[in-house]
Amino acid sequence: MQSPQKDWWPPPPDARAPVAAAEEDEPGTMPSLARPFAAFGAAAGLFAILALGSFRDAAREVSPLTPMIATAAVGALVGTTLRSWKRLHSPVLAREAVVLWVAIVTAIGGAASGGLVGLLTWGIDGFVRFAGGGAVVGLVFVPSCLVVFDAAKRAGRGRHGSLVAATDRRTVLSTVLAGLAFAGATQVPAVLSANVSNELAPLLQVALSLFVCLGATIAIVVLQRRDSSARAALEAFAKEAAWLDRAPVGEDGEGGQPLPPTAVDLGVGAEQWTRTSDANYRASGRSDVLVKGSIERATAAFDECARRRHRSLIVASCGLTAVSVSFLLRLSVFL
Repeated sequence: MQSPQKDWWPPPPDARAPVAAAEEDEPGTMPSLARPFAAFGAAAGLFAILALGSFRDAAREVSPLTPMIATAAVGALVGTTLRSWKRLHSPVLAREAVVLWVAIVTAIGGAASGGLVGLLTWGIDGFVRFAGGGAVVGLVFVPSCLVVFDAAKRAGRGRHGSLVAATDRRTVLSTVLAGLAFAGATQVPAVLSANVSNELAPLLQVALSLFVCLGATIAIVVLQRRDSSARAALEAFAKEAAWLDRAPVGEDGEGGQPLPPTAVDLGVGAEQWTRTSDANYRASGRSDVLVKGSIERATAAFDECARRRHRSLIVASCGLTAVSVSFLLRLSVFL
């Protein structure tokens, strides 16, 4: 009897079969989403319950640690599900379907975390009340979850240890940081209305939001600075492209030469680029391999990541500005 089609990723093989040089474009694996979604879930749960305190008295009675821990655990499960669900990674799946399934998984995760918070705080009666609110909060954060999911999918296109893989992972981190800043900015209604949690001092609640937004903004700037050195190396290879030669394909069909320790792997493309050294050529009969990969595709990947990190910086800066302005407006009432 034919077994049903599996909808989950199979376990990674122990060894990879050799591939031809023309087909050798070995992408890395998609990074784990458990930790990014756990961090994002912890921030979303913490700041969501604090923000809800400006509208509902019951939310002000909840200890902030309870939703933070609950949503962090649920967020890790949501991230693992989104990464492991093979159907979401199918190239034939429409974009609308991806958005729908991510929204459904996120809403279920929000309902589970909200219900867990209600159960731990008020017992079985609080489960239903907070499960519905948690689902609504989960839907509010769907755009942020979708951006993190898309960034993680792109992070699997580059070979492990390559320049493109490194810049993709920095983009994933900056996207998560922007989500944290967005979560921190949800405190604006609570700050303006002064309806803060019963468990936290008003200044501590404002300081927590400012700390998260400021920290996310600074961290994104640091990631951009780290990326500048890798971008400089790529631009240097791009300028020398006219003086580089493509390495010939080996007779065994596995392509080119083994990469020396000094070679740079761009991460996308199977080309190997060399510059002939007279001394090395006389000694070994072959030229030095300097670069592996497509310079054009790597440059396009770096440009795309730079644009996305710039958007993340805008989101974090806007969150920091919103919290700062709301705090100053509220402070002006007492001056």
